Amino acid sequence: MVSLNKLIFAVPPQIRQRLFSGECQRVGGVLRDKSSGRIVYLLADELNEEKNLSSVSVTIPEILGSTLRYLTAGRVRYQIDLLEKELDISNIQIKPGDLSAINEATGLIGMNVLNTEELQRLTGNMSSLYDRYHGIFTKYLKDLDRPGDYQSFPFIKIIILLSAVTARLCMQSGDRARAGEWVSRVYSDIVGAIKAYCLINSRTDKDMTHFTRISGYPAAEFFEELREVLASPATKPKYKFPPMEAVYLWNCTEYLKGYQLELESIS
Repeated sequence: MVSLNKLIFAVPPQIRQRLFSGECQRVGGVLRDKSSGRIVYLLADELNEEKNLSSVSVTIPEILGSTLRYLTAGRVRYQIDLLEKELDISNIQIKPGDLSAINEATGLIGMNVLNTEELQRLTGNMSSLYDRYHGIFTKYLKDLDRPGDYQSFPFIKIIILLSAVTARLCMQSGDRARAGEWVSRVYSDIVGAIKAYCLINSRTDKDMTHFTRISGYPAAEFFEELREVLASPATKPKYKFPPMEAVYLWNCTEYLKGYQLELESIS
């Protein structure tokens, strides 16, 4: 079952007050001043609910870190294990060579800065993997996905992991531009997947017409339309709610937007 969990992060009291008053805006794990756009805080330290400290509770897809800077090798390895188990149910295995390449890259998170040659080799390997799993995702999306049975979903999670890991390594090695390219690449593919899942999920002509129309919108306008759908009464929705897989990926795009802001702020 696809689910989004709440995580609680520690924040300074003044930042929490500004967030709740509307002076600050949260974009994924990034808190920024609403008027200037300047980043004022990154959500980093998880906090137990019972502790009597300032906190903010947010939903976060477990496949990503709150921010790119705080994406950890441990989080990635845990998600790889879950994905292997998820695929194993369908008698599908990630190729050992692919796993080895992913694990090599993951093991470098937070380690030494990579030189130009090392980074070039690694990003080249990860780009090849991305293309392969994006192709698998596309085939499943086209040939196998049905309402309530999105067999393509594990494969798009793989390319999200590939992108996040590679962007993290590019950032820690000082290649901000290349990190941004990886984030933008997967963001675009995720938006396309959300639109496809909404269309697959449409069972009436009314729903199909609506989601076909808004699928032509740019991402920001498309998400505004989805908010309108989710805001309608659950007992009598105007249109069929998007599937949980689409909502999960939508949440991923929010954190990827935060990654972009984080990268833009690096001088």
